[in-house]
Amino acid sequence: MAGAAGREQRRLITSTLDSAQEQLLQLPGVHSGPTADVARRLLRGLGHSADLIENTWKRTALAAVNGGVPLKEVARWADMPVEVLRKMLTTGGREDGG
Repeated sequence: MAGAAGREQRRLITSTLDSAQEQLLQLPGVHSGPTADVARRLLRGLGHSADLIENTWKRTALAAVNGGVPLKEVARWADMPVEVLRKMLTTGGREDGG
């Protein structure tokens, strides 16, 4: 993902997940019973999918750096500061606040 396209895709994914969560919370009976079970499973699935997407882009960024692409270039593709990307790739940590 490069620059604006990457930002737009991340924004769309985040917006879709937020919308799904909001809709689930508005369902009648969402706090107990079968609807609550389905809602919990769906939210867990959505969270897991988001984690897989994040892990995939991190692995892709790491493979690019290991393959010789300069970190600065990979950071530009990921649309994030070089130091944030370096920390994420070397510690496996997440950016503060998200």
